[in-house]
Amino acid sequence: MGMGRGKAALRREYEALKRGGTEAHTRGRRLEGLVYELLESESLHPRRNLRPPGEEIDISFTDGHRHFLLEARKLTGTLGVFLYIGAEFSKAAIQALTWGKEINTVLVNEQDMSDALSPVHSFREVLDLKLRHAARFGECHIPYMALLESWRRR
Repeated sequence: MGMGRGKAALRREYEALKRGGTEAHTRGRRLEGLVYELLESESLHPRRNLRPPGEEIDISFTDGHRHFLLEARKLTGTLGVFLYIGAEFSKAAIQALTWGKEINTVLVNEQDMSDALSPVHSFREVLDLKLRHAARFGECHIPYMALLESWRRR
């Protein structure tokens, strides 16, 4: 598991963050730290990014072949991983990301993050399956567990 806390500790903190109770900015920073530790534990080589004014890029990481930004906004020229906790994306927002475009962003929701933190899955697995599905079907928002079920049935 590397130098960081174990996955169970990260999962407990994630569940506490989802319950709220702390100020949004503080919660965001704690979530960023938790994601950083998770990526580090899976040898995805995370780096915290300095934020120019108006930018909300949180963490960049690599799987050795591709470079990713885990961010609050989509940028061109790289793959974006948009993590959102709480509310779901609207159909309009999803369509705006995918309509007539090459997909360069995958959406990771609250449940996907819980799955990534579970003992039987990993962030790498969640990301890889979402990317494969997006490349094949042009959908960037299908939950990991739904994808897992449909890929198993094939």
